[in-house]
Amino acid sequence: MENRKNYLTKTILCLMVISVLLGCVALCTMGNTASAATADPTPDADPLGIYARMAIRLGVTGTTVWAQAKNEFTLGPSTIQVYVELYSSLTYQESYKNMTLESQKYIGDLNINKTLETTAPIDGVQRYWRARVRYKFDQKDWASKETETVLIDINGKVVK
Repeated sequence: MENRKNYLTKTILCLMVISVLLGCVALCTMGNTASAATADPTPDADPLGIYARMAIRLGVTGTTVWAQAKNEFTLGPSTIQVYVELYSSLTYQESYKNMTLESQKYIGDLNINKTLETTAPIDGVQRYWRARVRYKFDQKDWASKETETVLIDINGKVVK
């Protein structure tokens, strides 16, 4: 009897979870009609994204420093505008605001699991570097993330 009760409870719980998920899908697709596919969604569209997770990385390859933004996860159809920026300074800075913008790239919609990268040469100068990503998820406000500030020597080695 106890096993049957547990089975019934678990079944009801599973059905409730499935119902909630189907309701979310219905909300995300409500009002959408079939139309011709377009190459790039426009930022003016009315996407219904629920959640997005953006990552930022800083690295060095040879004598080139790079900053990479990645859309790690997006729930629901959405448009995510992204700027990835790379900053440097001869002295340590805790924020990009007191550093020099070395390079940046923009994309109107960074899809899930895709990356956007910008690079800058070391040019034989030991400097501190910092990467920043600015992104706009659908019609929400702009958000940003930064890496830690890293010292890279003239040979492309991370000092600290």
